[in-house]
Amino acid sequence: MTENQRQPINSDEIDLVELLAKIVVVIKNNTRSLVIGFIVGCVLGLAYFQLAPAIYESKMILLSDILTESYSERITESLDNLIKENNTKVLSERLGVSAEEAKSISEIKIESVKQESKDEKTESSIFIITVKIKENTILPKLEKGIIEYLRNNEFVKIRVNQRLTYYNTMIDKIGLEINSLDSLKKRLFLGQPIYSKSSEMMLVDPTNIYSKIIELNREQINLKNSLELVNSIQLVEGFTVFDKPVSPKLSISLASGATFGLFVVLFIIAFKSLRKIISLSEEKLAKS
Repeated sequence: MTENQRQPINSDEIDLVELLAKIVVVIKNNTRSLVIGFIVGCVLGLAYFQLAPAIYESKMILLSDILTESYSERITESLDNLIKENNTKVLSERLGVSAEEAKSISEIKIESVKQESKDEKTESSIFIITVKIKENTILPKLEKGIIEYLRNNEFVKIRVNQRLTYYNTMIDKIGLEINSLDSLKKRLFLGQPIYSKSSEMMLVDPTNIYSKIIELNREQINLKNSLELVNSIQLVEGFTVFDKPVSPKLSISLASGATFGLFVVLFIIAFKSLRKIISLSEEKLAKS
């Protein structure tokens, strides 16, 4: 083999180069069509942006140590099915809005975020409720409706009643203990003897009585504070009414329209090229 002898060129490389060249030629010959398709697509995207209903989004934050993550997922699924079925009657009854207002609801999503609690016996969760609606003026009414819907669940109501009974019972019992210790403290202060049931003298350290009364008062105050917050759902932050919709967006509408227009033109070009190839193949077969 001499130095001047050329290296053989792979046929696959030749085919690939020819294919790319043909594609470039096809695009060059159809530049006008592609530009028209791009412009028409942009116009369609702009028309969609102007005609499509505006969708607003807002978030509400709730705190609960009764509502569970699995239950919130079932609520989301249930409400989502009602929205997809356009069952505005049931949706309006559950959320406390009118049927016309329920029609403007596009999506309701509930997400839970675990929150660390100092009390190991209770575990609070933060729930972020995201809604997408066509009419943002109903947000205040929808906020109250969602909270009432969650609070009126039978499981939640039973848990709340159980806690009410527990807190009230414990507060009453601690109150009796405090009264009993106060009476004992007064007897000691007056120098009156304290006797047990066996009529034997009972020695009591007044310091222990005072510290126990303080401890019980502290516990009673904590229980009363818990009683005030016994409600199953606590509102942390309500819906904010935004004037700017999240969709449709002009940039996305134009990009989607332009892409659609180019795709249609490319499809037509590919279809014509395929027909031409089939026609040439048939002619070759006829000649052979």
